[in-house]
Amino acid sequence: MGLYVFMRHGKAVPASVAGSDEERWLTEEGRKDVALVAKLIPFMPKVVYTSPLRRARETAEIIAQVRGGEVRVVEQLSPGMASCEAIEELGAEPETVFVGHAPSIELIVSCLIGGGAIKIKAGGFALVEAEELSRGQGELVELVTPRIARVLTGES
Repeated sequence: MGLYVFMRHGKAVPASVAGSDEERWLTEEGRKDVALVAKLIPFMPKVVYTSPLRRARETAEIIAQVRGGEVRVVEQLSPGMASCEAIEELGAEPETVFVGHAPSIELIVSCLIGGGAIKIKAGGFALVEAEELSRGQGELVELVTPRIARVLTGES
C-alpha cells in the first residue's frame, strides 16, 4: 500500500486581475496556506505532478521547496482533462503529490475511493492510500485544510 496526496491549488487572484484563467497567480494568503499545508504532507515526495496552469505550478513549487520532490508539469491535471484514467496513465509511484483544480481533483479522489462527493478546500489536500491508483482501489485517509494546518502548526 502506498500514500498519495491530491492537492487543490492555493487561493488565486481572479481571472479579471490576471487577464486570463490560465495566468491566475496565488495570492499572498494562498502562498502562506500552501506552505503551511505542505508541512503536513506525511512523506517527502519524489515527484510533484502539477497542472500547467500558473496557480497550480506555483503551488507545486512551494510544495517542492517545503517537502522536496521534482516538479513535473503534466496535461493530465489540466481542467477538463483530469480523470482517474489520466492519473492511471502517469504510472505514479507511492509518495507522490498531484496538484490540480476543483472540481476535477475532487472527482479524481472520489473515483479512486469508489464514490462520494469529496470537497477539497483551496490549498488543502486529500490523503489517499492505495495499492494502485485505479477506480475504487483507494481509501481516503484524511482531508487537510489550511485552517487545520494553522491550528496544528500553531501559525496564523
